[in-house]
Amino acid sequence: MAADPDRRTSVPRRNTVQVSHSSHDGAISVVVTLDGQVRDLQLADTVTTRPAAQLARNILECIHSAQALFDPPVLS
Repeated sequence: MAADPDRRTSVPRRNTVQVSHSSHDGAISVVVTLDGQVRDLQLADTVTTRPAAQLARNILECIHSAQALFDPPVLS
């Protein structure tokens, strides 16, 4: 039986499912896809006063927090 070309399923692609997350102070915002790719990164002007190492840590924390929203909870 051949597939009906007019019939399409509506299954979201992995790169279209995304979540956004912001740092506690709102200065850093990221959007990541289900497969973990960063789609967007927004930085407020206030981050320019942070030391570079701290800013890098804050950005990575925000990305990891967003990615964790896709992880299933661990049941013990």
